[in-house]
Amino acid sequence: MGKLMASLGAVCIFLGLTVLAGARPMPPQSGGLAGTAGLSGAVDSSTPFKAAQVFIRNTDKRILYMVYTNAGQFRAVALFPGNYEVKVSTKGQESDVQKLTLKAGDSPKLKLSLHAMAASSQRTVVNALETNTESNSVVNIEQPYDEVYPPGPGRDVAERTCVICHGENFLPGRPGNLAVWTARLDRMMGKANWDRPAASYAEGLLNYRASALRFNRQDREDLLAYLVKNFGPDAKPRAVRIDQEMPLDEAKLGKAMYIEYYLPPDPPGQGNHAPEYKDLKAGFVGRRAGQDVRFDHDGNVWLTDRGYPHRLVKLDPRTGVQKDFQLPDPKNGIHEVNIDPTGMIWLPEHSGVQPSSVKRLLAFNPETEKFDQMIPLDPDNVVRNQIKWAQSIAFDSKLNIYVGWIMGGALSKYDRQTKKVSVFPVPEANAIVYGVIADRNDNIWMALWDSGNIAKFDTHNNGWTIFAPPTYPAQVRRLNVDAQNNIWFGIWAAGKRPGKLAKLDQTTGRITEWTVPRQNASPYDVMQDPDGNIWSADVGGSAAALWKFNPRDASFSLYPKPQKTADTPKIQVTKDGAIWYSPRGSVDAPAFGVLYPDMDKIPTLGAYYQQGPPGYPYKLAAPTTRASR
Repeated sequence: MGKLMASLGAVCIFLGLTVLAGARPMPPQSGGLAGTAGLSGAVDSSTPFKAAQVFIRNTDKRILYMVYTNAGQFRAVALFPGNYEVKVSTKGQESDVQKLTLKAGDSPKLKLSLHAMAASSQRTVVNALETNTESNSVVNIEQPYDEVYPPGPGRDVAERTCVICHGENFLPGRPGNLAVWTARLDRMMGKANWDRPAASYAEGLLNYRASALRFNRQDREDLLAYLVKNFGPDAKPRAVRIDQEMPLDEAKLGKAMYIEYYLPPDPPGQGNHAPEYKDLKAGFVGRRAGQDVRFDHDGNVWLTDRGYPHRLVKLDPRTGVQKDFQLPDPKNGIHEVNIDPTGMIWLPEHSGVQPSSVKRLLAFNPETEKFDQMIPLDPDNVVRNQIKWAQSIAFDSKLNIYVGWIMGGALSKYDRQTKKVSVFPVPEANAIVYGVIADRNDNIWMALWDSGNIAKFDTHNNGWTIFAPPTYPAQVRRLNVDAQNNIWFGIWAAGKRPGKLAKLDQTTGRITEWTVPRQNASPYDVMQDPDGNIWSADVGGSAAALWKFNPRDASFSLYPKPQKTADTPKIQVTKDGAIWYSPRGSVDAPAFGVLYPDMDKIPTLGAYYQQGPPGYPYKLAAPTTRASR
């Protein structure tokens, strides 16, 4: 708890609380749910502020509630009884610390006062790259884009290659001399791959003989000269100043509430502090790291923990109780989880510290709490790579299981009737499968990270179709299907080229794009809510956030998250419109997280899909008993 409180102190400094007297009338306030408490109040300041964040932390259960002010007032509901610490903060202002105790049925009103906080010239730049999630950088210099990236022959090359994937702050945040930049470009061009296989899916991505990123010999020379000139050994780490952030709608934010259920830290000498794990050389070592969340039939939320040892974690959000289940091989990699209609939980092994080990599809039975099956995903070695990583997972209507190879450029199918695995290579050079979903016609759709293309696999004839969006090449991480069978995905910004939200209409084959009104927008996962809105997790702009797109009026609404520097790869939406996630990039406060866009519409803290697992916007016509697996 000490480490948690110290780390969160960097995010929030708590305020003194006094009973509110003479405040404006508030909406009806209650705990919202039986057995819980509520809280409301007003915030004042000598300087104007908007949508300040109020942090309400239950120190007994290790749960954080965060709400926003609206016209200086705030409210929160569904608070578990217990001891609390509360604070409010906004840009340049914070408040002092105080504690209080809430009992079921309590609904106190508070008055909180903001004051100027110690000025800080530092900005934390979020890094959402798979291999660098633990290395967010801190810079002291922020400049306009054209000052960080002066016009020149190499800027165009950087924008359509480096910046597409790394974002606009990666290059200026890592100055280097000629030898350093040469080595970095050699790696991206796969110079070492003549003698050994690629060590990651990004290595060799700029090989000018096999790349979707249009990179030739002259491009390399122009880019190298540009990098050394502008980000050379004498340059100081810099970040691009955020001049355009998505506007905050205080009226909407005033209704919203975040809850984060922190993963408990491992005791000294145990878990990620055990000798066999604490000295491993890999990402997520020494800490817990949530990745993917899914809901079961009973309203529980399941999470993949990519820290070492790898774990599957179950949360009952109605009580806050968590339970861990260590994977059969806790070093062999974990990324995503999915739950089939029978309730079986499936996890493909990813990479871990054993990238050359056989990767398997794991089946976890929540009734016995045992891993029942471990199925090799490429038994015939169709993927001719020494190093291959499985990642995303989806089901068709017959409950056949499809797993994408992010390192291997293929799709594996596990046939539930024959119990056999077939592997289908993607017909695109250098294909990097990043996200797999199924539509209502049993087509399997994939986002191709290396190019920004979208691939469709027809499970009826094993045929492929590749779709290139108008913004191409691009960084596409995830995709999803809506209730109308359209395919949605986000496209990352690349320098001055803005980020996009895209929809592929399957009836016409047309792809429509909307510009995300956010500088350096980096939309990760996307998903439709019951009202037809599209939600996305985004690590661009000034802070990590969730945003909502309303396709009826093409409007965007921003919901900054409690942990502004923690990226979120995956989201899931409940039948009541709550958006669940995990702040993967959080070093000291890993968690299950959920956003309730309207706290007055919380019928339960349990998480349920509209059509049941696996969370598709349509119901699978498949067996629903575990005996049929």
